[in-house]
Amino acid sequence: MAKPSVRFELDGGHWVADRDSVGFVGVTDLGEVEFLITSEALAEMLDPELVGIDSETAMETFIEFEADIHRIARLEFVKRLGGEPPILLTSADVEISGPASTR
Repeated sequence: MAKPSVRFELDGGHWVADRDSVGFVGVTDLGEVEFLITSEALAEMLDPELVGIDSETAMETFIEFEADIHRIARLEFVKRLGGEPPILLTSADVEISGPASTR
């Protein structure tokens, strides 16, 4: 089985206030790659009807959906051929129709 191009560990991420996002790190054969997922994307994952969420709810949502977020990040990393870090994941990248689809 082939090794994924970017690998992640479940670490809970960290809040990046100036980007209104949660930051997390993936590891490739060439080193670490920084990722950000916006609070809007996290709100979309939690409930597509939400307009936005605060930092505490964003962190809780990141932890709840971390495995799904890593899957999305891996797909986006490959689609963008790496790209200039940090790789920003937005609500347009989140293809989850709501919490029921991931449980």
